[in-house]
Amino acid sequence: MHFAMRYDVIIHQDEPRYWAMVGATVVGGLLFVKVLDRLDAEQRERMLPRLGWLLIAFNLLLPIYATVHPEQQFTLHRSLPLHFCGLNFVLVALNCFWRNTWVYTFSAFLGTIGGLHSFITPQLTVGDAPIVLVDYCIRHGFIIFMPIVMTRHFGMRFPRMGWLKTYGMAAVVSTLMAGVNWGLNTYWPVPAHQVANYMYMWEPPKVDNPLVRADWGWPGYLAPLHVALIAHLVVVNAIYRWAEGRRVVGVMES
Repeated sequence: MHFAMRYDVIIHQDEPRYWAMVGATVVGGLLFVKVLDRLDAEQRERMLPRLGWLLIAFNLLLPIYATVHPEQQFTLHRSLPLHFCGLNFVLVALNCFWRNTWVYTFSAFLGTIGGLHSFITPQLTVGDAPIVLVDYCIRHGFIIFMPIVMTRHFGMRFPRMGWLKTYGMAAVVSTLMAGVNWGLNTYWPVPAHQVANYMYMWEPPKVDNPLVRADWGWPGYLAPLHVALIAHLVVVNAIYRWAEGRRVVGVMES
């Protein structure tokens, strides 16, 4: 089956495939958490590095597909895992080996926020081929549900003021990404619809979202996104700490 390569495909909530993607991701994620719940501690310890290798290998899926399927282009401007969700997927994989508190904190906060918003307003930067849709669901499902597993079974916890430090790290990383976009678009120019826009630091996303104020121009459209990020970080921090509090009470009562 052949398809015309498209960029920045928006999947709307009135499309059946939107609900198929959301449903498959939620069901798959919950099953993943439940399977881990049923394993004993020794089994989980053996499983974690194997899962890490599997997630690392998964990053090769689209590059290999692009190599064997000419219509699915792999480009430096669009295909690198340099959006926050792609970066967090890599960090989630690596933290299966590292178990670093700050890597967990960064990926848990930003993976949860980015993953959820990616399903509220999906924008696929490299087209909507079936394998791209599957890749999208698996990546965003893991960055939402893997931090839950690391919290429940591997002793990962947010450090004090972790949400604020995560915001600082995100601001630094996204600012650096603006330089990456500029370098790619300046020294390797491509048509306007194919420009590098990692972390949406070159132009605003094309989704219909009240937080995206494209009419404010660059960098004005980033202001409401930063305010929203801080609000989301506070909420995610509260949810995780509430869940941890309930877990501790349950252990004490058992």
